[in-house]
Amino acid sequence: MITITNDLLPINPAYNDSIIEFEIDEVGTYPSAYIVIDSTDDIFAIYGINNKYFFNFKSIVTSLINKNNFKDSIIPQLYSSSIYDDESLSLILPITIYISGAFISKTYKFKKNVEQLIGYNDKINSSNTINILLPTQNNVDYYLPYFEGYPIDFAIFGLTTGDTYYLKNTSTYNISAPATSSNDKVKRLFLSDGANNEFLTNLIGLSTTVNKCELWVNETFKSNLLIKRNESKCGVYLKWFNDAGSYSYWLFDEISESIKTDTISELSTGFNNLQHLTSTSQITGKKADNAKVLTTKFNEFERSYIQSILSSPFVEMYIYNEPFRQMNQYSFIGVAVNESNTVFNKKNNQYKMNVTITLPQINTQTL
Repeated sequence: MITITNDLLPINPAYNDSIIEFEIDEVGTYPSAYIVIDSTDDIFAIYGINNKYFFNFKSIVTSLINKNNFKDSIIPQLYSSSIYDDESLSLILPITIYISGAFISKTYKFKKNVEQLIGYNDKINSSNTINILLPTQNNVDYYLPYFEGYPIDFAIFGLTTGDTYYLKNTSTYNISAPATSSNDKVKRLFLSDGANNEFLTNLIGLSTTVNKCELWVNETFKSNLLIKRNESKCGVYLKWFNDAGSYSYWLFDEISESIKTDTISELSTGFNNLQHLTSTSQITGKKADNAKVLTTKFNEFERSYIQSILSSPFVEMYIYNEPFRQMNQYSFIGVAVNESNTVFNKKNNQYKMNVTITLPQINTQTL
């Protein structure tokens, strides 16, 4: 008989170690164990140590859960729906373990996120398995900045088939139209697609202060979503994949823009008499990069939200620098965050961050 002596949690972060330990009640023999991933039929052989076996799912899970390379494939059309399923943000992994004719089947669930040692025990000891995929300090209050006229969404993890959920605006007492989950996939709820606002049907009237909205699932309170509506203005709008396992958005002010060029190589052309030359050398071409220096201010409550951009594996920039443009599949382009510094001003209790981003390399002509 196979016994799992150290099992995984009901929900596990994909980008942390996920190690199981198991053994078989055979005395004096240490046969090979085989783990079969039922969804792909991949087989992994394991050799026991003192009749104990160990297996880390991290490398398998990160390859299976990230087939889109963190790229967002959902293009919202709010006249159709404001709620979209996103199967790329979680993974259900059924496996079977075989040893000497014995076998045991298990199913594990993973979120497309990473956790830090500090605060993680507080999360796993919480009985709330339904949460919003945004950075949070207390696992109850989640912050969502809404910059008017730019696309924005948030994700809910842990809903199962048949769950009914809605948002309640505690300021206006408006309640969004209840929705019923038809599957176990992560739900993405869009407040705007750039040109149109949804506000989940009945949550209209969001003020420019922090609006406290409550997430209710099956008539049970789950968490607070604190939405801050910012007035529309021009700027550089960035989107990134955050540590919690979904997408974050923020509007920056642009300080400067620069284009850096370098010569690829130089060829000598001075192989003739001077009277026949106009130049003694010619370059083979240039390579050029475009960089922007951005800045923003934020408070202590917003800090965990905005600073998640610094560790993000995927950052994009909205191609429009003005609001109220309909989002499409080409509206975001990938950029690299190269430099950043954050300064805290004690006088007004605000942080100021400067970020340098590099845009895709400029195409140039070459010999």
